[in-house]
Amino acid sequence: MKGVIMAGGKGTRLRPLTCNIPKPMVPLVGKPALEYTIEWLKRFEITDIAMTIQYLGGVIKQHFQDGGRFGVNIDYFEEHEPLGTAGSIKNAASFIDDTFIVVSGDALTDIDLFEAVEFHRQRGALATIVMSQERQPLNYGGIIVSREGRVKQLIEKPKWNQVYTDFVNTGIYIFEPEILEYIIENEKCDFSNDVFPFLLKKDVPLYAFLAKGYWLDIGTIQQYQKAHIDILNKHVQVSINGKELFPHVWVGSDVKIEDGAVIVGPSFIGNGAFIRQNVKIDAHSVIGPNVQIGEHASVKRSIIWERSYIGKHCELRGSILADGTYLGNNVELLEQSVIGSRCTLQPRVQVKPNMKIWPEKTIAEGTVIHSSVFWGKQQQKSLFGTRGIAGIANVEMTPEYASRLAAAYGSTLQVHHHVMVAGDGHPFTNLIKQAFIHGLHASGVVTAECLESVTAPIVRHQLRRSSYDGGVYIFLDEKDRSIYIDLYDKHGYPINYLQEKEIERTFVQEQIRRVSMEQIGFSNTHLQPSASYIQEMQQQIHLPLRGCKAILASESHVHHLANKLLHGQPCEIEMLKSADFRDIADYIKTGDALFALITGRDGEQFWIMDESGTIVTEEQLLSLYTITSLWFQPECPVLVPSYAPSALETVARQLNGQIKKIKGARKEMLKEWQQPFHFCYDAIYAFVQLLQLLAAEGRPLSEITASTPRMHWLREYVFCPWNARAIVLRRLMEDEDETIVDVNDGIKLYHPDGGWTFILPELDQPMFTVYSEALDVQRARETMIYYIKKIRQYQNA
Repeated sequence: MKGVIMAGGKGTRLRPLTCNIPKPMVPLVGKPALEYTIEWLKRFEITDIAMTIQYLGGVIKQHFQDGGRFGVNIDYFEEHEPLGTAGSIKNAASFIDDTFIVVSGDALTDIDLFEAVEFHRQRGALATIVMSQERQPLNYGGIIVSREGRVKQLIEKPKWNQVYTDFVNTGIYIFEPEILEYIIENEKCDFSNDVFPFLLKKDVPLYAFLAKGYWLDIGTIQQYQKAHIDILNKHVQVSINGKELFPHVWVGSDVKIEDGAVIVGPSFIGNGAFIRQNVKIDAHSVIGPNVQIGEHASVKRSIIWERSYIGKHCELRGSILADGTYLGNNVELLEQSVIGSRCTLQPRVQVKPNMKIWPEKTIAEGTVIHSSVFWGKQQQKSLFGTRGIAGIANVEMTPEYASRLAAAYGSTLQVHHHVMVAGDGHPFTNLIKQAFIHGLHASGVVTAECLESVTAPIVRHQLRRSSYDGGVYIFLDEKDRSIYIDLYDKHGYPINYLQEKEIERTFVQEQIRRVSMEQIGFSNTHLQPSASYIQEMQQQIHLPLRGCKAILASESHVHHLANKLLHGQPCEIEMLKSADFRDIADYIKTGDALFALITGRDGEQFWIMDESGTIVTEEQLLSLYTITSLWFQPECPVLVPSYAPSALETVARQLNGQIKKIKGARKEMLKEWQQPFHFCYDAIYAFVQLLQLLAAEGRPLSEITASTPRMHWLREYVFCPWNARAIVLRRLMEDEDETIVDVNDGIKLYHPDGGWTFILPELDQPMFTVYSEALDVQRARETMIYYIKKIRQYQNA
């Protein structure tokens, strides 16, 4: 006996899940729904199978091929236009030569087919409909039968006043080959609407068999979710791929579950999934193959398809995510929300209950989705942030993505311009670096590759002393597992906003230059730029560092740099691997060090810890920057951002120097600073300057920071959605018509008591940073709270 599976359905009621795959291919607990149907037929010794396909039929053929991998033989019959249930069977007439079974490819069942076939043969039926009992039969075809099972009447999807039976048509049929005589070739024809009513009219033997066992039509989102729950609860007798690692928790191969993760059964985790520490996966959740779930995420009764990424602190509640979906940190998906394939939901997005997002949509950070998203894209943040372009390693920032970025960047340069490319030496950084170089070559740019592992300040230093047309530095932030691509101009400064916009426009609009084979770029030099950086920085050491003992916590390439720089100096430097701040604090207290400096792989961002293990605040760091700058370069005014504390002016006056406040932060500070090194953006330089300062002062770092004059300066962050930012800022200025307001990169409000509040919109996050300064800490805190409340009030108005 042979089987025919009808697998041509579009599954419109399952959209957006079925926008990119046919309905029979939606995954059910680790494998396509259609695979369960094949396994069911095989269980009843049916291994010769015809499959009728139409909508996205190529997806089905690619997965199942000839069926050999599944222990069956499959022949495909494709319809160019939908022919209906009966028309599709007529289209497969060449396959049929004996009694055969017809089943829908999007149903889940464990009905005993042997009993149904025996019933069919005993009755001498031409056609037998397999029935099931349903308490709510409105969405199914009802069947009224005689005591012997002969069909008396068919009621197609009745209303409640037409419900006379709880017997429903499962779409599973047993036919004799002669059924084909009642179907016209190449015409749309349906069994329930056309063939069966005709058989009843002609009194042809049409029977219905009431089957025992499980049957479910996976036609709606609710039924799709029910199918998962029933499989996990073993209400249907099917096989589950994977090992039962814990009671009622099935896990595939190559799954990694970190310590602290909690998995509650019944649940399923597919091949290659990565569940990080402190994740909570509750009962009736299904995690697809190669899914990554970040720390402290919570998944309840949710279905996640393959290759999706779930960020830290996300909450999923009864939701469904299709394949390749990315959720940033702190995303919240509420009950019955459905996210289509390859969507990107940036951090802090909230999707309200029953909302649907169609495939390949990008939802901007902080957006609240109150209505389903069908067309276009939601507002996106800029491609560039404060440190260039960033993305989660091998999730957002892939080699393919990096190559496209490079080609877009190269397209804004002239053919055969020269660009320096360097990285921090991490294996994944090297992979992205090579992809970026290839993208530049494809756009006709010549590269100079830095083979050694270096820091961002070294790259900027080399660019200032060479004739390259630009530079690229790529590094990994292991804390948030993100890759950063930082772009510099020919002078070693971060590229300006106009250049960023040009690159972004080229990338988004795909206006990428493809040069001829004769013009493709190449690598012509392999640089080792740290030598000149070390040589020039050694000239900045004006004092012997005798008796200085300090800790440098970083990666090996930063340690190597510091060792070369301080070679021959009478100081003792402990090199530690970057670790938890508490461990470093314990070490510094027992090791009798003057201070510790902790820096990332980029050698730019850093933190300072004094001899007591206390982290130096941002205000204290700016004071140290002011002191060291004026100590060693008294003729140069110290550049500080406009939100810097006023106490820095007193510090500068005490050292006979000046403070100059500038608009902006990192980009502007680096560009305005004319010296070769910058304390705030070069960890190694800051380390050397602090060693000199402590050698000259002869007193602990905590005493130096405590002795600097200060007002009370506080900082706080407050969330604000992108689309509310302009309204909030306007309302704040309208409220302050009697207050002195300075609009310069943000809003600075001067208060009568001499204090001020600075509200700074962040470039790459949906939030404001609020700075507040006053003569006493209570007043500074009260003022800050006052404006934070206003910001929250205006964004919700």
